[in-house]
Amino acid sequence: MILFRIVSLFILLFTIPLEASSLLEDYWESIQKTKEKFELDDFSPKRFQFGFSNNAPTVIHKEALNHEVFWFCQNYIQKYHTNFPYPRLKEDIRSHLTDLYGDVSQNFLSGKTSFTCFTGWKNGSSLLKIHFFLNEDEFFPFRYDHYNQNGQLYLTEEDETKNGKKDSFTYYSSSGCPKEITKDKNDFGDIDEWWYFQNCKLIRIEYDSNENGFKERICYYENNKESYCEGVGEKEEREAILFESQEKWKEALKSYRKSLVEYKKEVPNGTLRTCSLLKKIANIEYNEKEFTSFTKTLDEFFSYRVCESESLDVLLYKSYYYLYVLNDYQSAKESYKKTAEIYRKVNGEISPEISLNLAYAYLMAKEPKSCLASMEKLNYRRLMPYPRFFLFYYRGSCEMSLGLFEDAYVNLKRAQILGGEKVFLPIVYYKLARVSFATKRDSEGKLWTEQALYLDLDLFQKMETDPIFANFLDSPSGKSYKRKYYLNKVQKQ
Repeated sequence: MILFRIVSLFILLFTIPLEASSLLEDYWESIQKTKEKFELDDFSPKRFQFGFSNNAPTVIHKEALNHEVFWFCQNYIQKYHTNFPYPRLKEDIRSHLTDLYGDVSQNFLSGKTSFTCFTGWKNGSSLLKIHFFLNEDEFFPFRYDHYNQNGQLYLTEEDETKNGKKDSFTYYSSSGCPKEITKDKNDFGDIDEWWYFQNCKLIRIEYDSNENGFKERICYYENNKESYCEGVGEKEEREAILFESQEKWKEALKSYRKSLVEYKKEVPNGTLRTCSLLKKIANIEYNEKEFTSFTKTLDEFFSYRVCESESLDVLLYKSYYYLYVLNDYQSAKESYKKTAEIYRKVNGEISPEISLNLAYAYLMAKEPKSCLASMEKLNYRRLMPYPRFFLFYYRGSCEMSLGLFEDAYVNLKRAQILGGEKVFLPIVYYKLARVSFATKRDSEGKLWTEQALYLDLDLFQKMETDPIFANFLDSPSGKSYKRKYYLNKVQKQ
């Protein structure tokens, strides 16, 4: 009897899957791949796999991932920044974990995709902070903050384009304010922008975008806001801005195009100014519904590699255009995927708005698995009610497409409770009716069906061709709505 209980317990332990956080699992794997990339010794404890199948999940606790990030930082600093100390004593390690690193896992779960490594913090020693971001499935360093022995920040080196090269260098005064920034914005290898500060405020930016020794543009600032610029194409752009203020969109568009032509004569290679002018042109073309010109402007914009760092607004225009104007769901999903990638690179976190639009594109393209995957990293507790409605609605809709009716019922019910806009309620009721009938909740299904038809009688046409509504359609209520629908249809004609 005792032997039987032991065997039963053994089978129970090794066959029941343990709940695991897929998000923490993903970040753990990204850390492991990053170790391999930088050829760091992996001293992490090996994780046990429970069950008789390799598909059984594994538990990763937040504390384990926090320590994994910390030890990655230790090894990275030890190998690549040997001139800096790193904490070795137990007391130093504890203070680093609590005071500097904090709860890295919670940041990951909140949508942030970056973390910071710290060298040893000791009196009389300099300090280096190295910031990492998640690119695809590996972490990469993109910013280095240098502090002197007194704990003052004196230099920041940054890879703004996140292409593996440092292209921005910020020098600080003793007060901690930036005094000068130099940048290589066109990625040619030499400095082409100079930012000057006075009393912590930006006063001037000088540009030599074609690196010919002639600064073709100088912009002056007051209270950190651009006051005016001098240089090639500036006169035409000022005219365009004036026309915009007067809502003379055709004239503004003409002046912006002329400004771009003049600028490209001096600087034929794409620069951030080229991108800026193209963005302004695209904005007016989109709002004025000149979509043929709009698509050509977008093509030119994306032909310049340098425009990627400035592409978020344009990508949002482009994605929205595909999704809601053209109803081109295949192009929309590719555009939103690119938009999500750029947003994560630039901001170090996930955009709920972009993720939800991507989910809708997948839903309409009939790719429900990808739809669910696009929302996987969104934490609904951190969303406002309006985007939370769409999160639950899209989840439920995609689960319904996959035949996961119980899960779909839970999420669609959450969406119905949140409400959303009135225009969406009939379709929510309709889908709740479908999953209710599919899960044998017939009385609820009848209730949801009647509410859907009360708000939008045209939904009857969808129900009439759907076998899942067969019993309702044969009921007295169904026959009554059928008469109303066809009578209403005749009256409309």
